[in-house]
Formats: sequence, structure tokens, C-alpha cells
Amino acid sequence: MCQRLIFLLPVASLCFSLTNAGISQVRAKRGANGDQTPQVWDALAALKGNTLTVKHIQDLYPNVVPGTDYPIFFEIPKRNIDCASFKQPGFYADVEVGRCQIFDRCDINGNLYSYLCPNMTLFNQITLVCDWWYNVDCSKERALYDYSNSRLFQKGLHLLDEQDQVAALLILAGTGAVKVSGPGAR
Repeated sequence: MCQRLIFLLPVASLCFSLTNAGISQVRAKRGANGDQTPQVWDALAALKGNTLTVKHIQDLYPNVVPGTDYPIFFEIPKRNIDCASFKQPGFYADVEVGRCQIFDRCDINGNLYSYLCPNMTLFNQITLVCDWWYNVDCSKERALYDYSNSRLFQKGLHLLDEQDQVAALLILAGTGAVKVSGPGAR
């Protein structure tokens, strides 16, 4: 619990020392967690493509065309899909009929449940939640089916890696700025 508080309250550092041992502990935990490739922030950046500033997003809104720029389903259409279509239990964006506004959950017993993201949102295959349409490139979702789903039912694994926690600890420990993505990233 103290590891998480460090990012919320400065006094939480009393619970978790920012020493080399503390950083090593987080790195060891991450290694034991199983590194994801690419790491979570890098994967999210690749999924959404170009990074948009608030100004860019504000400029987009008056010009977007519902049904063209993002799907606008009000109900889930009839589809021919079952859990046998997928490699393992988990959550899956419907990249064809649903254009990622629809996603399916296959439980460990092979039961299929379908969901509809609110308008202007698409299912994010990395975080497994509905996200704004400009953060998700639906054409890349199928390639990410195993990214988070492969970790859902694995004892001792976290859903997402701790790339951000290691970087924050290194910065807070006074080692300077840390590059967390791209060539030479830690």
C-alpha cells in the first residue's frame, strides 16, 4: 500500500524509502511481474498514434462526423461470434462489425458477454476500458488481443507493467530525468 501512496502524498515516502534498495525492490517486483513488450506507456502511445494537445482535441470536435470518425451504435447488432474465436478468456474489441465501440468478454467457462462503449468512446485493448475515440486506433486492436488478456488469470501477475513507477522512483531519488520510452529507455 505504501508503494502506491508515494505518488499521492510526499509523506508517504516514510513508508517506502527512496533508496537504491527501494528502487531495486520495485525493479525486482516488475521483473517478477513479467515485463510486457512493449511496456504499457509505449504501447498506449503506439495505439493512439499522434499525441494530441488539448488545443488539437478542441479543434477536432466541431469537425468530427459521428458514424464516420467514430461509430455510434445504440444497441449491439446481431453478430456471429463465440468464445471459440479467441485464444483465451478475456476482453476483446470487435474490430469488424463493432468498430471497437463493441467489446466482448469471454469468461473462463467459455461464456460470451457483449458490451457497448458510450458514444465517442472505443474499447482500448491495452487498458481494457472504453477510452475516447482519438486515443484508440481500432485497426491496431486485434494485434493487441494478448497484451493484457494473457495476464488476467495468471496468479502473481499485474495487469499492466510498472514502467511509470520505476521512472518516478528514479526521478524522486534524485537521479535526474529518466527517459521511459524510445531508444536508450530504462
